[in-house]
Amino acid sequence: MKKLSLVLIVALTLLASYSCKRKTPPAKENVFVYTFEAGPTRTTQDAGKLVDRFIGTGRDLSGLYKSDDNTVYYVSKDDVTETFENDLNTGNFTFNRSMRQYLGDNAPQLPGKDEAVRLAEEFLNKNGLMARNRNELTLVHFGGLRASSVIDGKTAGPIIDKLVTVTYGRKIDDLPVVGPGSKVVVNLGNRGEVMGAIYRWRELNGASRRQVQPEEMISQPEGEEAAKRQIMSEYGQEASYRILGSGKAYYDNNGKILQPVYVFETEIRLKDQKVAPFNYLCVIPLLKNSPEPLNLTAIDPRAKESIKELKRGEKPPQTGERKPID
Repeated sequence: MKKLSLVLIVALTLLASYSCKRKTPPAKENVFVYTFEAGPTRTTQDAGKLVDRFIGTGRDLSGLYKSDDNTVYYVSKDDVTETFENDLNTGNFTFNRSMRQYLGDNAPQLPGKDEAVRLAEEFLNKNGLMARNRNELTLVHFGGLRASSVIDGKTAGPIIDKLVTVTYGRKIDDLPVVGPGSKVVVNLGNRGEVMGAIYRWRELNGASRRQVQPEEMISQPEGEEAAKRQIMSEYGQEASYRILGSGKAYYDNNGKILQPVYVFETEIRLKDQKVAPFNYLCVIPLLKNSPEPLNLTAIDPRAKESIKELKRGEKPPQTGERKPID
């Protein structure tokens, strides 16, 4: 008897938005501070309408739950793979339609990269989700969801592609935007059906654009020293590292401000030789007085646990198998 488990790959990381091909930019490169536009007041009823639109009408929404941080959650009583989440503060939402039809050995007909991108953008346009400035939305990753199986608990079964994933990031002033915000992920299934999405996108208030003056910034060497302290704090004094690439970027913390940062793509080596070197993207505030905390550890709470496991010399948990981008 086959036992099948679905494994979701990470569709977007900070490294997907920022490449080490980008080296340290010229010192004269200007950066700015922006404020996001204030959205309308949103209610639980508004979240319910989004469930109807993206998952389907006729759902039992009596179980909608609103947390203390003003986020609404929905999980189908009949199918735990059907979920919805909506941050009423920002408008950001995530939804997943039922994956029942994708279980087992069912191999869906998935679109290729070009067709997937076309369908993803068609979905955004149709639902009024496309970026106001289309040039800000940039394709950063093409991946997918795979299912792995084990036969009789011993023999590896076939690996089946279940979904394809199109991930977009953001570019402002020709610089990448990193952080938990400013990203859009669309999951496509059989014959290009939209099976889920992650939407974290808010428009910038153009009138708020303020150029950062040189005296407000820390220098690149100061940024490197701060990166060293951050790495030592996260991985211990015995860790070593080397910088693969560096530059400026913007950081979207899902707050009110979009601010410039220094980004250092590094390779980390721990004292424990059993742990292979791994890449780490170090984000440092560029402003001496940051208008809003970056809350870097809030990007993914699982990162802290992974760090602890690495320090103990354990192998970090595997979230899945990455599908080739091209």
